[in-house]
Amino acid sequence: MNEILESLKFFITAFYVVIIASASLSNSGIFLYQRRSLFLGAALPQIAGFGLLLSALFTENKIITYAIVLVLCVLILGWHSSKGSVRLENDAFIGIGFAVSMAGSLLIMAKSNAETHAYESMFKGGILASVENDIFYTAAICIPALLLLTIFKRRLLMVNMAPVQAELNGLNKWRIFEYLQFICISATIIISMESLGTMGTFAFLLFPVITLCPFVKNANCLFFLCPILGIIAGISGLYVSIEYDLPAGPSIVGVLFIIWLVAMIIKKLQNLL
Repeated sequence: MNEILESLKFFITAFYVVIIASASLSNSGIFLYQRRSLFLGAALPQIAGFGLLLSALFTENKIITYAIVLVLCVLILGWHSSKGSVRLENDAFIGIGFAVSMAGSLLIMAKSNAETHAYESMFKGGILASVENDIFYTAAICIPALLLLTIFKRRLLMVNMAPVQAELNGLNKWRIFEYLQFICISATIIISMESLGTMGTFAFLLFPVITLCPFVKNANCLFFLCPILGIIAGISGLYVSIEYDLPAGPSIVGVLFIIWLVAMIIKKLQNLL
């Protein structure tokens, strides 16, 4: 028991990072769900990862790199939701984004001097190697993004669920609030990528909201419970990773999947009774 506690203390920084990132990503997933763009979250982490690798070829400045990738993600979200853009089915858009960014990432890593490290960092995440600076960067991005999305959630709910009515009421003039959520979601995804990897990042966008939606009909409860579920799953997955010497990202995904599976079984039994 003492050995377990000592090992957990050694990785305490990783627990802080996963708590902050999981809460913010779980909250962001609700807004993608409202826009019926949840599975766009599968492509966005991959696109962000490709952008990070590509930008790193030209600059070692993290702030510049994050800024470039943030603009890229916001433009993709804005273009996808624009009425005047060339329309693609969601599945086609996600497939193109995922395939092209995956191929681009692998090509860049193949020419990189640190191919193995880049591969592991991108797909598995490097949360177990987190340092104090990672807490600072994650908190500096995720907490303001979480607060902004929470403060304006009613207006964003209207913009996402009833865009025509929101436009008629002047709630989305110049698409200000639409782009506000794009910036917050994109920034959260980008900063979470290095610690959680593409799999872990997408899993937190997806699983908490689809797990709770069949049981929770009140939007306020959903905004309260999704981050809590994300935090519980993140801590549990990190513990499993440390205890059984497994990659952190896939371990967290596994825990999120098990929680979702149990929830679906419970819901199925409720419908049968």
